[in-house]
Parts: sequence; C-alpha cells; structure tokens
Amino acid sequence: MRIKICGIRNDSDLKAALSASPDAVGFLVGQVHPSPDFVLACTARRLARSLPPFVQPWLVTHLSKPEEVLDLADAAAVCNIQLHGESTPEEVSAIRDALPPYAKLVRAVHPEPQDAFYQYADFVPFIDAFLIDTLNPKTGQVGGTGLTGNWIRAARFVQESPLPVILAGGLTPANVARAIERVRPYAVDVNTGVKTSGGREESALLCRAFVKAARLTDYQA
Repeated sequence: MRIKICGIRNDSDLKAALSASPDAVGFLVGQVHPSPDFVLACTARRLARSLPPFVQPWLVTHLSKPEEVLDLADAAAVCNIQLHGESTPEEVSAIRDALPPYAKLVRAVHPEPQDAFYQYADFVPFIDAFLIDTLNPKTGQVGGTGLTGNWIRAARFVQESPLPVILAGGLTPANVARAIERVRPYAVDVNTGVKTSGGREESALLCRAFVKAARLTDYQA
C-alpha cells in the first residue's frame, strides 16, 4: 500500500511524517479555498530539498489555470502535481504537455451520489491517477477537511476506473484499515488524521500508527 502524508507546513511536520517512512509527502501551495495548511512555494522548495531518497515530493494546489500551476511547480521545484481545483480536461492536457515525461499528475475528484465514472473519463488520457477526497459544503474547504467520504461510492469508482485511485478524506490510524478493506485503493493519502496540537512527537506517533495500519492491512489482504 502506497502512502502519502499531506499538508506538510514546516520542519516539524516533515520530521514527524518521515519518522513513519511514507512513500510521499505533499506540500499545499496555491490556495483558493479555505485551508490552514498552505505554504509558500519557497517553503515547499526548501522542505522538498531535504527529503531522503525514495520519498517523493508532491505539489498540491487549488489552482487550475495551466500557467499558474506550472509557475508554482517551477517555483517549488516539484514536478509531481495533485490538482484540487476545477481544472477542465483541456487545462489538465496543457499541464501534462508542459511537464517532463517522468512527472506524475493526479486529479482530485469529489463524487456525488448521482455521479458515475464516465463523467470523469475525459481526464484519463492526461493523468496518472485519480484521488477521491471530500469537501466541506459549509466552509467551501476542498481537501484536508477531516470529513470521511462514502467508501461504498469510492469502491465503485475504483472498480470502474482504468487508472489507479488514491483514497483520501477523513482517514485516521483508527479507520484506515477498514477503508482499505472496503475500497481497495491503489494508495491512501492522509492530512488532518495525523495532525495534533500535542507537538512533533505526538504527531510522529500518529504518522507511524497510520502507516503501520495501512501496510499491515494491505499485507494481510
């Protein structure tokens, strides 16, 4: 099971995340919707440069216009991009064409009860994976909401998608095993589920508990 720890804001967050040996970490840059986790591109660049080998940095952004997204990626020196905005297939295609061939591109989706996979099929030629996340309709927050998604709907999306699907949305050390068992995603992505006001050591414990639960569940399956 591949695991990304997202919403890295500073050195303390990064050390806590790396103590769990994740596959990737995410830096939120380019804010549109409410979120407490966004950082400047220069901060993401500095933190990404300190990553050890085999831990991949990801740029996570609300922006959708190709020139804005690409400028951010250049400023942060991170080529793997996770789009959480309202990017159209045409915009995603333009971003794909401008990225180096080794870069990875993920489009976040928030399926509603009436949605079927075919509504997202136009993105398939241009991205490497979908990410299913939750949004908060009251605040407008997209991603990092702490709200748990509909796993039955997510499982159906996984079955219908020809691309890998990453599961996010309200995942915690306590529920990630059940989520993996029900949804069978390619990877899981956590943010608020490992955030705490108790300091780096407490956050590190949560990160390690999350990664252990996810990998053990995948191994048993």
